[in-house]
Amino acid sequence: MYLIKYNHHDSYPEVLGVETLDSIRYPNAITSKRQQLGEILDKLDDQYESDEDDDFGVKLSKHRPANDLFIEWIYEIDLDRSIFHINGIPFFDLECLPDTAAFLEYVSGDHYGHTTCPPTCPPEQKYKRPVPPVVDDYEVATYQSLVCTGTEVALSDLLAISDVLSPDEHVRVSLLETIIGQCMARPDVAGIIQDLWLVPGPRQLTNDFWLTAFSMANITFLPQMFDSGVILHPAPTREEFTWVRKDIVLYVSTHLDNERCLNASLSRLINVILEQKDNAGDYFGVAFSIFHCAIVKVVKDAHSVTFSHTAALDFLPSFYADYPSTPGIAALARLGYRIDPELFVRATEIFRRPGAGGNKGHTDDGTPLAQGADNVSPTIGCPMLPPELWQEVALNLHLPDLLTFGLVSKSCRELASIVLRYPHICGYRLVTVAKEKPERMMHGYLYLRVSCFSTKRAGIPATVLVGMGSDRRGPGSRIGIDIPFCYPHTTIHVRVSAEVQPQATAKEKTLTSLEMEIK
Repeated sequence: MYLIKYNHHDSYPEVLGVETLDSIRYPNAITSKRQQLGEILDKLDDQYESDEDDDFGVKLSKHRPANDLFIEWIYEIDLDRSIFHINGIPFFDLECLPDTAAFLEYVSGDHYGHTTCPPTCPPEQKYKRPVPPVVDDYEVATYQSLVCTGTEVALSDLLAISDVLSPDEHVRVSLLETIIGQCMARPDVAGIIQDLWLVPGPRQLTNDFWLTAFSMANITFLPQMFDSGVILHPAPTREEFTWVRKDIVLYVSTHLDNERCLNASLSRLINVILEQKDNAGDYFGVAFSIFHCAIVKVVKDAHSVTFSHTAALDFLPSFYADYPSTPGIAALARLGYRIDPELFVRATEIFRRPGAGGNKGHTDDGTPLAQGADNVSPTIGCPMLPPELWQEVALNLHLPDLLTFGLVSKSCRELASIVLRYPHICGYRLVTVAKEKPERMMHGYLYLRVSCFSTKRAGIPATVLVGMGSDRRGPGSRIGIDIPFCYPHTTIHVRVSAEVQPQATAKEKTLTSLEMEIK
């Protein structure tokens, strides 16, 4: 229950903020306020909630107040958790508040445009995170009973890949960094992230908490195709364990930086893999808490089961970060880049042909696109051309044509799947992270949530900015993508700008004329 008082003027930190801080600073203030609020609640019916302010501008509500056009600053004294919040963001421990000068210094903007508690705040004054939940012995029984071939294993060893990012992996990592940065820049998402730090354990994860965490982890496992109105990723339904791919299961948890909590989460992942997968092979489980992630690899054969796992890797950058990179983001991006035999089918399922209305992922006669390659002989095509030439053809197709190309034969489908491992943004295939970045991208920490790529679209090279629109007018100058983010139950729209490279302009005009003649 919230006891809310509306202040009509001078609500800035220098005035109302300091007054609110001083009101809780005197001896026994916390005990006194708890007693006062308790007496008020004792007199009220359980269902009572006042919609109108009383004569003193005070009301009771079950709903937490939120910032809006008329409410710029909110100061909250959280008596349940002994925390002083500002604009819904936890800041200080009520038992050890800063002095006025320090308070005003700490109420500052972070690198994503929010007011959050800075790392310069002393630990004794900063709000306290709940202690990790108690983990019973049975919750780690699987972890302790099976053969573990390695803990804190390097990701390159776990996935049997190089220590060094390939250019294609670099693109995937940079794109995920940008999308996470775009999520962090949203005030509503930032508030949820801060509140997640205060969740006592996985059993206390609300739907909004779970959806926020799941959305951020799941992005890298989706087919990397994003285009508003053309690509429609399905909304998830909450499950304790979600198979994001046939060989990868995701579990949202908390306190992964605590060894026993980490081992309990890995135990749960191993259990679900053993229960649901009968076939021999390599399977991966991802424990994810937004702040950290860990990957476990389970190897099943006819006679034994072994597992190994990474350490708990930092996933979310600090809100005061100078760089968008974290070990956890790189790890999930590289895991998501692994070959997916179902990629082509999954891509056709989310593709909506322009002008087809709600008939997404289907041909003109209503047949699902994904069925096409299954019903065609693998020998159909032009056997006189080597695969390298067919791959070059695939690399130079528009995305809709690429999906159609994959329906010609199973060999074409395999080639299309190779191309689909590249991210596609508004039809542009991201080829490399651009070496030269526009100057405006480097201002005000925008680079934490904006990235620049060298791309191709139907063979035409272009430079694409993800996370920043263009002030220029013209085709492709103002486009965008919708990120399937499920809090607050809507997508997150990300601006995109594309500029065809000057040397490609003549080629583009020639191809456009040719296309018109063919039509």
